[in-house]
Amino acid sequence: MKLKIGIVLLLVAFFATQAISDAPVKESEFTFARVQFNMKISGLLQREAPWHHDYPFSEDFILNILNEVTNVRTDRESYQIVQLDDEEIFEYPLLYFSEPGFMSLTDDERTNLREWFLRGGFAVFDDFRGSDLANLREQIQEVIPEREMVRLEASEEIFHSFYDIDSIEMQPPYYDERFRGGMPEFWGVKDDSGRLMLIADQNNDLGEFFEWVDRGEMPFQPAAKATRLAVNYLVYAMSH
Repeated sequence: MKLKIGIVLLLVAFFATQAISDAPVKESEFTFARVQFNMKISGLLQREAPWHHDYPFSEDFILNILNEVTNVRTDRESYQIVQLDDEEIFEYPLLYFSEPGFMSLTDDERTNLREWFLRGGFAVFDDFRGSDLANLREQIQEVIPEREMVRLEASEEIFHSFYDIDSIEMQPPYYDERFRGGMPEFWGVKDDSGRLMLIADQNNDLGEFFEWVDRGEMPFQPAAKATRLAVNYLVYAMSH
């Protein structure tokens, strides 16, 4: 791996509560599944499809980090693009959504996604800001109307599933007109047992941290925090 990823690994490991695993390499246990969802007209007019942002650079980065610092064995080719109306999604415990502000789910997508949630799936919604949260809330309400999206605090189990992240305050990787002065927040939906069914990174873009840190265009400390968050998400999905 490039020198920059090595430095980030050192920063991430510095905050670890577990030692790096000495377990022998085995077949990949995790696949990073990115969702290609139905979009609003505004999404279709973008230069790059919003669901595709940071692909596959963020996948490559986080899969290597996951393999290095946890007991979950994977490799840099363990990623897949999936559609919500396909039965394939039931093969994956975690689904990653980029730019859900452009999301406009079809009936088939809603039906399949609801069943996936009820079977124990965990979703990560990333790379969105400002009023995008209202659209995500509306879309999720149509999928699981009996659940409410709530703002998460640092005490939530997901922020301590691998790394102990005592503060979830952080700077976003950039600002644009859609931020409207907002700082990063974390939102979620829980089932009856208190298990998180999803986490949403409002006013944030973890994928941007992953893509640009390896190019030397992202400060290392915030990138390391974004990486610790992502590892916690993946470990939480695999263990819940």
